[in-house]
Amino acid sequence: MSDASIVTGAMCAALTGLGGVLAFRAAQQGAYLRATRWVGLALIPIGLYLTGLATLARRVGSALTDWATDLAFGVRAWAGVAVLAVAISLLILVRAVNARRSGAAAEPPAVSGSSGRPLAAATGQRSARPATAKPAKRSRRDDTGLGGEFAEIEEILKRRGI
Repeated sequence: MSDASIVTGAMCAALTGLGGVLAFRAAQQGAYLRATRWVGLALIPIGLYLTGLATLARRVGSALTDWATDLAFGVRAWAGVAVLAVAISLLILVRAVNARRSGAAAEPPAVSGSSGRPLAAATGQRSARPATAKPAKRSRRDDTGLGGEFAEIEEILKRRGI
């Protein structure tokens, strides 16, 4: 056993003993439910030590402390932070450029004569860009929030001269 493991075991035993004392005091006062609660809480530290979880928690805590110290004071760690910052910046830049290019590429395709179809469709070729639909006409009622159904009704009434 290492010295750190002995210290961990001693701390867990001390916490269990303290919980036992508090449970005994509560039982002397006649508060048996509180005493039972203290006994349950007192058994947790020694149970963690016996299962090895207390030692594991100590090792994880020590590793996290070492990592944080290296990050704060180590040149190598700051170089890694700089490399990660450059990598993330490049990925964001590529995404922004790609979004700008796809936004510019959303122009409507050329339309051939009387068929009304895109040139690529008229010649039997597929277009690399998807055809965009014409935006629907907006009426005054769309601006008031009554659009949709009322706009269609308004169009029908206008066609009939009402």
